[in-house]
Amino acid sequence: MTVFVRFEGLSEAIGTLRKLPKELEHKTILRMSQVAYDEALAGADRHHKTGALRQSLYNREIPTGREVGHDTQRAPHAVFVQLGTRPHEIRPKDKKALRWASGGEFIFARLVRHPGYIGDAYLISAATAAVREFRRIIDDIFKEQG
Repeated sequence: MTVFVRFEGLSEAIGTLRKLPKELEHKTILRMSQVAYDEALAGADRHHKTGALRQSLYNREIPTGREVGHDTQRAPHAVFVQLGTRPHEIRPKDKKALRWASGGEFIFARLVRHPGYIGDAYLISAATAAVREFRRIIDDIFKEQG
């Protein structure tokens, strides 16, 4: 599956970033990544059954800047929360039946028909928020520089 995302204003932001001295460029990218990370945390908090989504979020340095995302080893379901799923059947992998707790007792089934999930693209919203805050971040950094 291929996912395309278009951010309005991103080209202008990149052009402005390239004109900045390296130190200011680094500060700007760091602050933008923090905005994206904070927004992503708020999005992940909407899905809080186990806390794995929140715990899997990272904001790390990469060779070309910074990266905000999920560690899919920690939360392999993150992609499904982001992009959603179509209706599908869930069957046991190695056993005869599925089992889950409900109302203080266990429920067993050979098959569950999952209705699908529309998804919650909070990482995309987080990236959009970072781009939207770009001008303010630049202004704040220049004010700090004196």
